[in-house]
Parts: sequence; C-alpha cells; structure tokens
Amino acid sequence: MKNLCVFRNVHQTEDAEPGRTRHVTLRSVIAIGLLCAAPHNPAAASGDSQNQPMRSSLGQEAEMHPNGTGANIPGQENAARDIVIHDAWMQHVSAGTDLVAAYFAAENTSDGPHLIDSISSPSCTSMFGYHSDLEVSTLTRDLFTHLTIPPKQTLVFPPGGYHLVCHVAPGVTVSQGTTVNVEFHFLGGSRKTVPFQVREAKPYHEH
Repeated sequence: MKNLCVFRNVHQTEDAEPGRTRHVTLRSVIAIGLLCAAPHNPAAASGDSQNQPMRSSLGQEAEMHPNGTGANIPGQENAARDIVIHDAWMQHVSAGTDLVAAYFAAENTSDGPHLIDSISSPSCTSMFGYHSDLEVSTLTRDLFTHLTIPPKQTLVFPPGGYHLVCHVAPGVTVSQGTTVNVEFHFLGGSRKTVPFQVREAKPYHEH
C-alpha cells in the first residue's frame, strides 16, 4: 500500500502503526519534504471518504511536454512522467465570484523525490494555495511553487484542506460539465497538462 499524505489542518506528530495514513502540517511538509515517508497515524484513516484518492480516469494528463530550461538536473528529467495526477476537479465555492477551487491528488511513482515549482492555466490569471478554514498567509499561497512529492507517496489536496484556487481570467467561463486544462511545472523543466473536471457548484448560503 502506497503511503499517502492528506493536506488538512492537523497537528499530529507521533508515530503509529505502519500502513496507515499520516496527516502532516503544511509547515512540516515545506520544511522537510520527505516527512510523508514516516509511519502513519491510524486516526487519519477514519476521515471522511472525500479525502481518500480514487482511482479513476479523471485527472490523467492530456498532454506531456518535453523538458525545457533546467532539464539537466540529475534525477529530475522524468518528473512529468513519474508524477501522476489523480481525481482532478474544480467547483465554484461561492456565488458571484471569479474564484474556483481546484482539488487533486499527486502520486510520485518513482524511487526519487520530485518537486512541483508552479501550476498555471490559460483559463486562470493566477493559481495559488488556499485553505478554507485558515487565514491565508504567504506560506499557504506559495505552497505550489516549491512542493516536494516524496518517492512512492501520494499527496492529497481535498475539500476542507489545502488546495488550489483559480482566479478565472477575464472573458473565460468556467461552468459545470466543462474541463479546465491545468499545467503542472516541475523542477528540471518538464511539465504536463491535466484536465480538471468542473463539477456542480458548492451550495451557497447567505448569512
């Protein structure tokens, strides 16, 4: 069973039995990118099902691009091939805004670490990190500019945890049933384009 890290706001650090999910804090992952390889916390396995990665056709890359600048970094030339993006989807999270939340899981199938150094989309003027229940800091916003995916690990960015936000570009319509192409850029210069399915908008309630 592959190890898995779900990006939520928890502060659990003690070791637990192998084979279980371990939740880690954002700060811990940025400080030491290989932390997810540690033993897992059994309490995490009881989380709701939306935080578990599903194996489906959604989120597979639509296009692979050749390496660009920096492709001579040892061990990084195959990052786009080694990192598989699962369950990529988006939804509007409030009425009358041009912000769309994007969720996905990133699996490193290789024996070495890889690093996502940016994420972009022609449909978005910008894409940045966000957490629904926390004050957004520079650390959170810049998460996807220096995110290490440890070897043989899957990092999950679910609803209710750390995830991406797309600021929809002027003149672009993001609606239910369509797809938005998102490009993942990796250390070493390789990149891949992933289609994100737009699902039904989250219910909006006036306060």
